[in-house]
Amino acid sequence: MATRKRVRGVIASRNKLEVAMLNAGIRSQSELAKLIAEKENINSPPRDLVNRTFRQTRVSHQTITRIATVLDVPPHSLFLTQDELESEEELNPVTVTDGAIYNDTSEPRNKDLEYELDTSEENVHENLIPPSPPPTSPTTAVKTPRNAGTLRHTYIVAFFIISAALISLTSLWNPSKNTVDSVTTPLAKVQSLMIIKGTSELEKELARKLTKRLKKDFTISSVSISDIAANDSPYSLAENYNVDLVISLELVEKGIFKALLGFAYTTANKTLLASLIDSETIVTEKTIDKSSAKLESALKQYLAAPEYSYKGLDETNAKNYVSSQALLHKGLNEGNVNAALEKTHLILAAAPKNPLVLAQLCNLYAQKMYLTADDNYLVHATDACNRASEQAKDKPEVLFSLAQKSRRENDIESAIAYYLEVLKVSPNYSSAYVGLTESYLKKFLMTKDSEAMSLAKENIVKASRLAPNDWMIPFIEARLHYYEGNASLALKKFEESKDIEVTQNVLGNLGSIYFCNGNIEAAFQNYKAMEHEFGASNISDHLLATASFYMQKYDDAIEYNLKSLETMADSNSNGLYPIWINLGDSYLAKGMKQEAMGAYEQAVKISQRSDQNTTVIVDQLYAYLHISRINHTFETESVKMGIRDELSSIESQVSDPGAKFRSMVIWAYLGEKEKARSIQKVLTAQCKGLAKYPGVEKILN
Repeated sequence: MATRKRVRGVIASRNKLEVAMLNAGIRSQSELAKLIAEKENINSPPRDLVNRTFRQTRVSHQTITRIATVLDVPPHSLFLTQDELESEEELNPVTVTDGAIYNDTSEPRNKDLEYELDTSEENVHENLIPPSPPPTSPTTAVKTPRNAGTLRHTYIVAFFIISAALISLTSLWNPSKNTVDSVTTPLAKVQSLMIIKGTSELEKELARKLTKRLKKDFTISSVSISDIAANDSPYSLAENYNVDLVISLELVEKGIFKALLGFAYTTANKTLLASLIDSETIVTEKTIDKSSAKLESALKQYLAAPEYSYKGLDETNAKNYVSSQALLHKGLNEGNVNAALEKTHLILAAAPKNPLVLAQLCNLYAQKMYLTADDNYLVHATDACNRASEQAKDKPEVLFSLAQKSRRENDIESAIAYYLEVLKVSPNYSSAYVGLTESYLKKFLMTKDSEAMSLAKENIVKASRLAPNDWMIPFIEARLHYYEGNASLALKKFEESKDIEVTQNVLGNLGSIYFCNGNIEAAFQNYKAMEHEFGASNISDHLLATASFYMQKYDDAIEYNLKSLETMADSNSNGLYPIWINLGDSYLAKGMKQEAMGAYEQAVKISQRSDQNTTVIVDQLYAYLHISRINHTFETESVKMGIRDELSSIESQVSDPGAKFRSMVIWAYLGEKEKARSIQKVLTAQCKGLAKYPGVEKILN
């Protein structure tokens, strides 16, 4: 047998591939393969090609060029360097030297060979209105490639609050050494500097302050980016402008989140001096002065030590940190949380002890726990928060993550205490005010304490002064107005939030406001817009199921509910209990009693894993009611008495519109028609759409 000839080829760096893929917004190797197929107009995605490249197997130059084209990066930027290659060969000589180049269009036989991340829906949802159910025979659920989120107790609308808004500047640091491009040869004596001013006011102000600090030791010149010739390389500036060293400030922005990177350029080297990030929203003279002092100190260390390397987050990781924060801020989407987690884990691979990144990890897992109702994520959140606290327990970002985690655990008093600690350390931290607002609102909903509502209003006003361009501010103001019974003002505020940024939160809640105003068709159209804009998800399917049910399009409603459950099964859940209740109601509307009973039983089973608050208990009683009616045991006095006694014990605490509706139905079946009618009047004033539930008059009469 002839010996197969080894083909050398080239090797790509898995780490560089993953970073480029994340920066391009591509979530998995499978998605990358599909995009290559689309771009090249070929029938089969070259999954095997992508898989081998990520395994750091030798492949052809053309293979990497095909991948680089989709990632929109130069092919050479993905290669292993010679030093990296030698290191890889020492660690794993077989993989690096013996990989053969296969046909670039070949595919794996097993389609499940690669894991493709399903995306879906931060921050937490806290719903406004209650979804009602849909019905029919099970139809095949369509798997949603995007936005596979999960729904939380209250239904129709999900409200999410997110993590932190940051702008100003305080070093993003890491106690462990993190090597950046280092200067390998001593610099000649530096006497003159040029500081390149950026285009933003922040960059200009910091450049001015830095110039003032440095002019006592150096001859300083400055130039605007717009004054530099477009073809000038940063490395040529020192020679072109006859200075010893060039200092460049680069502002990285992702939505309301910012990082400012300071670089030193010689004719041969680019060195990161500092990455400046803070969670305060307002840039003050104090923060600018503090940041310029950090840059001055870093510059002097750099000039004094040829082996200088920045000990904080490097350029790529600083940008990934800002991206992770921005993804989390987009809300209502587990997919955003997943993407943010990916970026955060990439950072931690290089900086495992960075307290800000660990705090971000804690916050993300807390959001994940809330969205999926999976307490396993709480273990990860707690571990990350503990590690962050070990590194920097008084850092505002660490305190903020502890507050967020406490709120996700419904420990409202602890959350409030942590948010207040954040503001003691960092008084312009707008997201801490947002968190306080959410906490006081939740306290109001649980206790009906008017002081809690007053504090919620007070804190959202403070947040709006600090972050007027944050879509979360009018969004939360809308919720406050809604819970005070002013649906028209809530609608106006949701529209304001939408004008700032179109999010799933806003579209979902706009639909729910229309729903509560009794305009079910308008609600349906907003839910469809959410699906169109962000892709189908369990959230959009659930909302569309609700609207379809109220329009008495029961077959459509059942199909949407089943799709929602299918999606949630893909995200480690059998579906949260409200969807099962809706599905049970839907089957009842079709006369499919056994299917309905199965759905109600599943709702009870899942709800037992939830926090047993008033809303959950009412929903459980509602499910028990229908199960006993289908089983013909409802007329048993002990069954009726048990339901009546438990509902009576919590009646005064029921505030959620959906829970009110279900309690109305329960009282009607128990023969308490007057009590049911009085609830209907209150409910009609709060959410007219709910009072239009199909068949409600038959139940009440």
